[in-house]
Amino acid sequence: MKPQSAGLKFQIEKGVLLLGMQRVQGIIDKRSTVPILSSVLLEAGSPTPDPQHPTLNIIATDLEIGIKGSYPARVQKDGAVTVSGKKLHDIIRELPEGDIDVSIEEGKFITIRSGKSYFKIAGSDKEDFPSLPGVNEEGMIEIDAPVFVEMIKKTIFAVADADARHVLNGVMLESEGDGNKKVKIRMVGTDGHRLALCEKTIENPALSAQRSALNTQVIIPKKTLHELRRFLDVKEKIKIGIGEKQISFTGEDIFITSRLIDGIYPNYSQVIPMKGERTATINRTDFMTVIRRVSVMSREKTRAILIELLPGKAILRAKDPEIGEATEDIEIKYDGEGLTVGINYQYLLDALESMTEEDVVIEMQSNLTPFVIRQEKDPGHLCIVMPMRVQDME
Repeated sequence: MKPQSAGLKFQIEKGVLLLGMQRVQGIIDKRSTVPILSSVLLEAGSPTPDPQHPTLNIIATDLEIGIKGSYPARVQKDGAVTVSGKKLHDIIRELPEGDIDVSIEEGKFITIRSGKSYFKIAGSDKEDFPSLPGVNEEGMIEIDAPVFVEMIKKTIFAVADADARHVLNGVMLESEGDGNKKVKIRMVGTDGHRLALCEKTIENPALSAQRSALNTQVIIPKKTLHELRRFLDVKEKIKIGIGEKQISFTGEDIFITSRLIDGIYPNYSQVIPMKGERTATINRTDFMTVIRRVSVMSREKTRAILIELLPGKAILRAKDPEIGEATEDIEIKYDGEGLTVGINYQYLLDALESMTEEDVVIEMQSNLTPFVIRQEKDPGHLCIVMPMRVQDME
């Protein structure tokens, strides 16, 4: 339907348009058998009389995740058109710095001019593009973007990749209202061998009184959270809208919607043990350095190292019968009985890298119970790594 795209004409700064196109590259489905899913929808117009309001929308979807970004542009003629997302990105990336003129000519062809450069690329009608689901703003949770990004970082590494138990392929998001406009947000990731939990309590004045007893649990796909981390600006707040099958994230110039993973998440609280009988405090950076050195000699298949806790020190060992072995000790605060635990070193490093404090606390009850890692100054965050049988590593 040509009338939708016949008048499109706008001017935009290269860096702004390139940012918008970079944001959607992870969403557009380049291998889809449905050609429209490899396209982006460009919508140019003046939705409000405010001249400072963004006037170009760039929209992409793969039917699982949808994203709409809004960017400042000088619009001469309102309109909308879809165009290959990869091809448009490649063109914009190579253009010289400065303003870019975009318009529709000869029906559905989009022309792009910048300096002495001229491109013409085929487009198609807006009606062919899937629409993004609407958002119910009632009961939305408002949270500072840096806080939410931190929660993603502290949990996403533990999420499974393409596990047959599909509920493990996402992060569980749980929210609990206390009836006083405060909301406790909890995120959990696990692949069955390790678990990461992060919990924050936030003021949420936007939460309506009738929804202040909010109690929701949903599972967000891993890909959605990876994309979200790339877009959120450190200065902004985002609003999270939770529906029955969809979740949305609304920032100052970005809107993301995603399908939720259907299913019941495992009872993660059963995996978290009470405080262990054996507790050690260790410098996080030094611990990671020693783990990396010793792990060079671990078996590639198992990624296993042995950690022996003794009063005042920990001894780390790795051994591959076909190559050799490594041993190194590190100073710790520990005065309990000796204990040796086998652990996947990569799981341990992932957990330590998600933390920020100088020291971490390690808790365990025996060499067959969960290996718990906490930070005293961040009680809402913990990681668990399930141990390996020591005799299987000898």
